[in-house]
Amino acid sequence: MFLISPWACLAAVVLESALYVHLRRRAMRKRWGDVRAGVWVALARWALLKLRHHELDPRNWRPQILLFAGDPGKRAGLVRLASWFNQDRGVVTVCRLVVGGLEKLKETDQMREEMDRELEEAGIVAFPEVDVVPDFEDGVIGVAQANGIAGLHSNTVMFGWSRRKERLESQLRMMRAMSYARKNTIIARLNWAHEPGSEKRIDIWWGGLQNNGDLMLLLAYLLRLNPGWRNSKIWVRSVARDEEERRLQLEGLANLLPETRIGAESEVIVKPADRSITEVLHHTSADADVVFLGLQEPEPGEEAAYADRIIELAGGLNTCIFVRSASEFAGRLV
Repeated sequence: MFLISPWACLAAVVLESALYVHLRRRAMRKRWGDVRAGVWVALARWALLKLRHHELDPRNWRPQILLFAGDPGKRAGLVRLASWFNQDRGVVTVCRLVVGGLEKLKETDQMREEMDRELEEAGIVAFPEVDVVPDFEDGVIGVAQANGIAGLHSNTVMFGWSRRKERLESQLRMMRAMSYARKNTIIARLNWAHEPGSEKRIDIWWGGLQNNGDLMLLLAYLLRLNPGWRNSKIWVRSVARDEEERRLQLEGLANLLPETRIGAESEVIVKPADRSITEVLHHTSADADVVFLGLQEPEPGEEAAYADRIIELAGGLNTCIFVRSASEFAGRLV
């Protein structure tokens, strides 16, 4: 070929060389991509094996949150709150449940991709999950039990506030099931009063009888670690029937709070005879940006009455976060 046309021969050699280099690079990239995927899988497996044999300590406990939020685009504030609670160091799983038969599984891939895109656009690091379930309530309980792998399991289930009382009753029933599974429950009602960066106030209403106080205090502390919340003041508040009970509660808080090193202030209010506890709470925390309130576990059949109670408590306040502590470390987190 060179004798017939030297220039054509040279062009053919250059073209073949360029094609060879291009194909070689593609093959290298493909092999390197496969290698990297294998490395990440190996690292994840190694970490999970270590976690499986690692004994948790109450002081190192952090929330791994399973959030049932449906559409993250409409619930971005709720997802962001969950992310604030785990400080981008734990795992937040945002789960959407599709009620129906297994034929709906074909829709889940697209839903998951949409959720992933919405989370990325909001700048939130969380893992989307879509599950098909025959019944919503049983589906939540089943997904919560199965969520996780090896030593990395969700330990806290989170719901957004619903304006429908029957949905709140359902959440209270699911909370009871979560307690059996030793998982905490958070029900968050968002109503932000101030812009990020302004000085904020976080109120924790300490009951003491349900072992919710330590989890509320830890969540408030984790919230304050986030940019925009670092100047927040944390107040631990309680209500007493008389001065003697007030003195005893103040002594208890004075012994507890310095040990936590969280830097919270405390106040115990003697309830006036002409005011209910709800009225005292509303008057005291009306200007608080976030109010943490503990949840009791209502007896079966009493969910409607208890739903009325927490609806009344949330009324007139800004953001309310209702907390039920049920993990193996309940009462020992701070």
